[in-house]
Amino acid sequence: MDVVIIRENEEDLYAGIEHQQTDEVIQCLKLISRPGCEKIVRYAFEYAKQQKRKKVTCFTKDNIMKQTDGLFHKVFDETAAEYPEIENEHWIIDIGAAKLADTPEAFDVIVMPNLYGDVLSDVAAQITGSVGLAGSANIGEECAMFEAIHGSAPRRAGQNLANPSGLLQGAIMMLNHLGQSETAEKIQNAWLKTLEDGVHTYDIYTEGKSTKKVGTNEFADAVIANLGKLPTNLAPVKYERDYQLNLPKYTRKKTMEKQLEGVDIFVHWSGEDVNELAQLIAPLETENASLTMITNRGIKVWPNGFKETFCTDHWRCRFKGKSSKSLSKEDIIQLLRNAIHQNVDVIKTENLYLFNGVAAYSLGQGQ
Repeated sequence: MDVVIIRENEEDLYAGIEHQQTDEVIQCLKLISRPGCEKIVRYAFEYAKQQKRKKVTCFTKDNIMKQTDGLFHKVFDETAAEYPEIENEHWIIDIGAAKLADTPEAFDVIVMPNLYGDVLSDVAAQITGSVGLAGSANIGEECAMFEAIHGSAPRRAGQNLANPSGLLQGAIMMLNHLGQSETAEKIQNAWLKTLEDGVHTYDIYTEGKSTKKVGTNEFADAVIANLGKLPTNLAPVKYERDYQLNLPKYTRKKTMEKQLEGVDIFVHWSGEDVNELAQLIAPLETENASLTMITNRGIKVWPNGFKETFCTDHWRCRFKGKSSKSLSKEDIIQLLRNAIHQNVDVIKTENLYLFNGVAAYSLGQGQ
């Protein structure tokens, strides 16, 4: 198993923008930006090129999240075209994760949005034997930070038990980042030799396979004793350092033509019959805006919904321009005024836009 997971680390659901909107529903905003996608995908291909790796794989869930994960996948395809010498592929995250667990040797470099990368980096480390084996790097444009993949382990503090491999791997990544690849190679090969010799901490010790169970200090001493030696069964590492990563500053693209087509008005309503809600919402319509759809948790329930759909008290009411007319911001303001007069509890709105003539919003299930 020789897998590098490259994960976006600033946006996605980790933006931490959460709101309780009704008695029963809380939302978390998933933010995916083109700059964020371009930076992390570019880094993945540049890393693969530098280290002479052969393939970069993208994991997303863009069959469901067509706008957010769809952007990540689109940027991946755009960037991959600039690196014809590197094989590229895309997997839906669920089957990709299953494949990683079953056949990790099928992957080389994997790039993905924040949350998926957080989960799968730990899964990948555990597949090798322990989360304690992997290091991580947070690479920024101005600075970088290196650590064990699991962060701190306070339950193991002061007991001479913790596997120091994760922190050691983080240090090796730091040395490579600083251009001290020869030192990084020496430490990594000594670490591989130690593992190969069966000198293991409690988390990876296996009776009959390991030769010696050691603590944190003893494991570190064994690695030091193996400095200058190479593993024989595991492949020795040789870090490439002739190629410098080409990571250009993000250049903002040409502004797209943006046209307001409608608005989703989210409503807190505790009733159960969606037809009653439709009758309550219909008077909100204006000269230019008509009600076209009501959904609950993303499922279309009006018109022509299914009675089996379980609904909460959180409803999305979509208004679009009549006779294919576009809405204006004044139309939206009038809709909200009408909601006040109808005593409709509006909790948020989301404008529906066309960008360069293409609908840039979810159409809703059943449409």
